Parts: sequence; structure tokens; C-alpha cells
Amino acid sequence: MLVKVLTEAEEKAKKEIWFKAEMTHRQFSALAKKLCDSDIENEILNLDYFKNNLTPAQNLQIDEVEMWLMNSWNTENVLFHNKSILENTGQSFCMQWAFPQAYYTTFCSILAYYKSVGFSQMSHSAVLKEFGNLLSKQKYPESISIYTSDSKKSIVYNNITKPNLDTTIELDLAQPETVDNQICQLLKSTREIMSDNRAPKMRFKAKSGQLRKNLTPEMWVKVSDSIGYTTIMDFLYRKRIKANYLDIETFNSAEFKGKLVLNNLCAIVNRLNLINETYIAKAVGFAVYKEMLDKHLVTVNNEIAKSRIATIKTILEA
Repeated sequence: MLVKVLTEAEEKAKKEIWFKAEMTHRQFSALAKKLCDSDIENEILNLDYFKNNLTPAQNLQIDEVEMWLMNSWNTENVLFHNKSILENTGQSFCMQWAFPQAYYTTFCSILAYYKSVGFSQMSHSAVLKEFGNLLSKQKYPESISIYTSDSKKSIVYNNITKPNLDTTIELDLAQPETVDNQICQLLKSTREIMSDNRAPKMRFKAKSGQLRKNLTPEMWVKVSDSIGYTTIMDFLYRKRIKANYLDIETFNSAEFKGKLVLNNLCAIVNRLNLINETYIAKAVGFAVYKEMLDKHLVTVNNEIAKSRIATIKTILEA
């Protein structure tokens, strides 16, 4: 049997695909571990915002809340059905769409929450920037209120400490410092990408009048101020873009652990949607929230959304 000998370029490309596939697996494993091990339910109950300041919008439009919730639930249902594709085919091609689905279901649940309390943000950038503001103001549970801030040249980690480890790729789910390190890395790289994407749009100029290629530290601070904080949602948005355009080859590779990544992705989505839906139910009333969910369940067998309602009811009645 002949064994193909890879060229140096082919060997390099193979290693790059393995690294991308493995880092995607480790990042989502770490994030899912962090969120699923956290007592988010009690964190919600202990928030002053939830107990005393979460009130319905003065001009509450239930039909708008319902529209975004339906979008969130329908997208989430499609996301979770990717599991059957993986189980029946063993192929990871469906993951190209799983990352956009994960982002859109959480984005829509945030928008439904915004509509229920009267926030006006609608665009992706505005919604995500306000999400970061809410984290910084302690209006979301502590476990997900982890974010990076400040300049690309001097990134600051908030509500999480970056461990001093020898390697950035190490992950042992039994070792919290390696979990936190992965999360810090994904938030750091996301902020760097956001900064690099934003900088050219600000059109900094040199004395000659030409656009600058290299920015001063002061200029990077201005870029930082314009993008706000970098959160889990920014990471999901980044993965949505990469899945659509950049990482298709990675998802089709034998090295990609599609089933494990999808399970962790679904777990992350479930925790984020639990928070947003609890906030919605608090704002509009549990009976109204349940009526919207029941309407959805008439036509869609959404087991994951159905399973959350008992938890939401318990939180509201505590």
C-alpha cells in the first residue's frame, strides 16, 4: 500500500487545520464548562437589578417581544437538530451553519429582552455594545459578566483573571485555571480582531494627510472607546462570520470534533437564553411569557425551550 508523502506546504496546511479545529473545540469546551458549572439561577436572584429595577417598557409592544422570541426559539430548535445530522451521518458539515444559528438565537433573545424593558438598540453593533454595558453595570449574572476592555495594546480582563500558564493551548476541565485561560484567550483574540476591523474605519491620518497604517497608543485608545467592551456575544458573532466565510475547510476536516463542539455550543446557548427569557418573563409577566411559548410549541417540538420554563418559573417564584 502506497503512503502519500506530504510536501512541506501540505504538512503546514494540515497542522494549521488541526490547530484551528482543536482550538475551536477547547474554546467552546471551556466556555460551556464555565457557564454550566455556575449557579446562574441564584446569581439572577441575587442581582439588585433583577430584584428591584427590572421593569416593563412604558410603551411595551408584546407583539415585538413575541416576534423576536419566536425567531430565537425557531433558530435554537434548528441548532439543536444538528445533533441528529451528526449522529446519523457522522459528518461535521452542518457546523458551518451551527455557529450562525447559535449567534442568531442568542441575539434574538437579547433583542426580545430589550423590547420588553424599553431599550431601543437594533443593529448588531449597537445590541452587542449595550450588552457589554449591561455586563459592566452588573445587570447580568456574574458568571457571564466576563469581558475585555481597554486598548489592543493593553487589554484588561474584567471579572476573570488570566492565569500565568506556559502554553495557551492547554486545557484540563478539572483545572479551573486552564478553563479561565482559554476564555481569556478567546476574549483577547476577539477584541484584537474587533480593534483591527474598526481602526481603518476611523481614518486616522498622518501629518502628510495620508491614512496611517501604524497607530499610536493614543489612537488605539480611541479605537477601544469606539467598540466598547468585548463579551461572549462578540465571540459568538466572530464565530458566525468565520463559519460563513473562513473556517469551512476546518469543519470538513477529520480533525474537527463536531459532535463535542456542537454539544458545548448548545449548552452555552441554553444558558444565555435562560437568562434573557427569565428577564423577559419578569418584565412582561410569567403568564404572558408562557402564552408566547405555548403558541410556539403548538407548531414546533422544541424540547430545550420547553425544559427552561420550569426553571424560569422557579426563579420568579423564589
